[in-house]
Amino acid sequence: MTATQHETGPPRRPFWELDRELTRRLLTLAYPVVLAMLTQTAINLLDTIMVGRLPKQYSIAGQSAIGYSLILLWGVGGFLSSFVVGTQAITARRFGEGDHEGAGRTMTNSLLLTVSSALVAAWAAHAAIGHIFPFFNSNADVLRLGIPYAQWRMLGVFPMVVTVSFKGFFDGIGFTKAHMYAAILMNICNVVLNYILIFGALGFEPMYVEGAGLASAISSLLGMLLMFGFACAPEFRRKYKYFRLSAIRRRLLWEITRISIPSGLATTFVMTGFALFLKIVGILDERVVTEAITQAGFWHGGDIPLQRALEAQPLLGDLYLSAMHARPPIFVAATKVIIDILSVTFMTCIAFGTATATLVGQSLGARRPDLAERYGWESVRIGVYLMGFMGLIAIAFPDLLFAVFSKDMEVVDAGRASLRLMGGCEALVGVAMILAQALYGAGNSAYVMKVELFLHVTCLVPLAYVLGVVLDLGLVGIWASAFTYICLMASAMIWKFWRGDWKDIRL
Repeated sequence: MTATQHETGPPRRPFWELDRELTRRLLTLAYPVVLAMLTQTAINLLDTIMVGRLPKQYSIAGQSAIGYSLILLWGVGGFLSSFVVGTQAITARRFGEGDHEGAGRTMTNSLLLTVSSALVAAWAAHAAIGHIFPFFNSNADVLRLGIPYAQWRMLGVFPMVVTVSFKGFFDGIGFTKAHMYAAILMNICNVVLNYILIFGALGFEPMYVEGAGLASAISSLLGMLLMFGFACAPEFRRKYKYFRLSAIRRRLLWEITRISIPSGLATTFVMTGFALFLKIVGILDERVVTEAITQAGFWHGGDIPLQRALEAQPLLGDLYLSAMHARPPIFVAATKVIIDILSVTFMTCIAFGTATATLVGQSLGARRPDLAERYGWESVRIGVYLMGFMGLIAIAFPDLLFAVFSKDMEVVDAGRASLRLMGGCEALVGVAMILAQALYGAGNSAYVMKVELFLHVTCLVPLAYVLGVVLDLGLVGIWASAFTYICLMASAMIWKFWRGDWKDIRL
């Protein structure tokens, strides 16, 4: 065993014991990030909740449409938002070294990357979304409601991505409250605008699902402007000396990009995997329709292609069959609600991971790799306690959690067992996500990317299809693949962090 491996072994103290000083430092940095992440998550959750209060012809298909749209949003915006990883890692390292101007240069170069890339991506995604969306779901109502919603969200990619340059800088220097305030502003604006635009108020015509997309895009823009306002504060500008063209460095641009790209690819793999995951869930809804038509006695399995062709012809479509094909996508809607419930866990984990990444980066900059490791394990302890408690709530009260997002009992019945299953692994979600963020903070984003790619290609997507469709285990079988994926991801992150070779990375 090498010296490095000996020094980086598992923590000596019993796992359940918390170090008060480290916990205090982590919580001080983490609580603003937790509030910011939960508030930002609330923007997406409020879309689902408020659309769920619309009449049934909008609510179920609308919630399904939002589910697909958010995956597409994170596939585009999430990839570019990975610039936060490189920005935060380098900023924290420079801050730990006492190089304040170096930290400021990092934000200046990061802004050049995010502004230029976000402009192109937002325009291209808005133009292409109408062609991409039908791949994920062919339901006419989902397409009708989802495409306009997704187009507004794609325009919101620009403020979303530019914001991460400010966030990465402020998180890196330890001022995590900046994004908390911006997120609170965004959420307040989103609530007000959702009410006005979705339902129609103050003289506005109701826009239904599309109104939720427009409200979210406007809210993201306001949040970006507030972050810019923080950056313009004299005390920060004097100390860190950013917003100067002379600070642009080709090498620094590349360093930010080099660290960030693996994180962006990891995000893309995750979103692609979950898009295919939802596609497989959609097969269950299509199967229900096909089986119902076949059992009705009017059509047989081999007649389905002919029936679909006839439905497209004026006056020839069978009204009964048309009604069957208009069946709301129950399983997709249930999956969207489960993802929304779990997103509270995900964002809490990312928040603690962000605080951990800052402290790991600053400790490495101060030449204290031992302290960096201690912060990582301490954050895992906290995460296991918090996420484990949230998992118990999901197991004990699934209907209560579902009721927040959907009043349709078909949706609740379809998703209850799957939510309980995922509640059983929420503690491992905390382990996986916190340690992944800690590795990002150390600059070891390539490892996380490779693990995500491997697990999505070999586990999440194929196992979901085999269990849910081939073996006919239904929605529980599909979510069992996600359970397996989480267990393997947590194991891979524990092994890498325990090895300790991330301590030798130079930025």
